[in-house]
Amino acid sequence: MVIRGSLAVATGTLLAVAVWVALRRDDGSSTLVVLLAVPFAVVAATVFARPFPSNSPHRYGWLTVLTLLWIALASEEATATYLALVLFVLYLLLLPSPWGAVVTGVVTALAVVLSAAVAGPSTGAILGPVLSGVAAIAIAAVVQSLSAVSESRRQLIDELVRTRGLLAESERQAGIITERERLAHEIHDTVAQGLSSIQLLLHAAEREIPEDSPALPRMILARDTAAQSLRETRAIIAALQPDDLQGSSFPEALRRLAASASGDGLEVTVDIEDAADDSCPELPMKVEAGLLRIAQSAVSNVRQHSGAARARITLTVEPASVRLDIVDDGSGFDPAEVEGRSVERAGEGHIGMSAMRHRARSIGGTLEVESSPGQGTAVVVSVPRGAKPDRTGDRQ
Repeated sequence: MVIRGSLAVATGTLLAVAVWVALRRDDGSSTLVVLLAVPFAVVAATVFARPFPSNSPHRYGWLTVLTLLWIALASEEATATYLALVLFVLYLLLLPSPWGAVVTGVVTALAVVLSAAVAGPSTGAILGPVLSGVAAIAIAAVVQSLSAVSESRRQLIDELVRTRGLLAESERQAGIITERERLAHEIHDTVAQGLSSIQLLLHAAEREIPEDSPALPRMILARDTAAQSLRETRAIIAALQPDDLQGSSFPEALRRLAASASGDGLEVTVDIEDAADDSCPELPMKVEAGLLRIAQSAVSNVRQHSGAARARITLTVEPASVRLDIVDDGSGFDPAEVEGRSVERAGEGHIGMSAMRHRARSIGGTLEVESSPGQGTAVVVSVPRGAKPDRTGDRQ
């Protein structure tokens, strides 16, 4: 907008000077100069009304008409030759490279010829158009530089807006998942456990009531109702818990994780220890969900950063605790250095290890990382059986 306004002011000023000089001379050519100046001003205003640089296919036609009008003006009035400065800027801004520079050079030579023919050969007749061309090149270079910076900033702003939108959506989805898991855990620990206890108590009470007692049918109906409510509650819990755990056991979810992570030179295997028939005793749902999320994060780190060829997920269920080990033969790292970097970059979203530690604490466990450069990495999560979950972690 500023460049177009400046060119419009320069065009108006140069046209006014050319018309004023022609009117003062009063040799009969002033009328023709005025008649040519009016369409020149109209066409120039049409060109200036469009953004620079313009990609309109009509720009070639407008520039051609403007150039022809300028030649006619310069042929009648020597001072109109200086309008070439405006034309040079337009050529350089609106014509594709290198044609803008080529046309500028040709018109510069033409301006010298016209100036010398109308005003007579002189140093000014030569230097004027040449200096105008140099000035136009400088102006065009500044404008193009500003346009490039402006476009770069626009693209950066657009990218930031898109990134912010994606981040907001990611945080929203993460919040939804966390809240669904929290609700599933709460329902499991309260409503489902209460209904299960009611069912057991009613069943025990049935055995103590005589068969001919009128209360027995109502006791059986109450027990059946509690059983039906328990089934519906468990269906709700299943719908709220992580998709990977729905309809399958925790070991099966780990095997699916290993299968999906294997490939591209990485082999991931799963071992279930201290469990009969390659299965494990049922763990609290919150513990299973937390361990699965930690395993997913650890395996993702192995794929992205370690360069490992093999990784092993080992689940060990003991009477007093549950332990999950993710071990790889990758390049390893310095845990202290990575932890420090994660703290510094937490504001940028680089919270992988911190997030795993936080999730381990939320299920009442601990997480340790053992690694050194060139020696592979072991992530060890240990959760005591019957550990109290960290409710603070649930709310964060």
